[in-house]
Amino acid sequence: MSSGYIPAKDEPDPDEILRALREAVFENPRLREMPAEEVARQLVLGGHVQGEPSPVLVAEMIEALDAEEQGFEADELSEEGNPT
Repeated sequence: MSSGYIPAKDEPDPDEILRALREAVFENPRLREMPAEEVARQLVLGGHVQGEPSPVLVAEMIEALDAEEQGFEADELSEEGNPT
């Protein structure tokens, strides 16, 4: 999933970014519509991360978050169709 990008010393790691994205998108769903550069800035401005993350890494984590949520939706649909 990762491009092999290694964050600089003052940048948050991928797990921190993913956690921050979950919080930030919950608070402001419009973040999903913004470019990764703006999302990176908003994560800092919102106090979700300390240092501004790489837009490349933010874009990857947005994709991971989307895939994770699609997986949850698929699980919910299969559980609804399979009464036990």
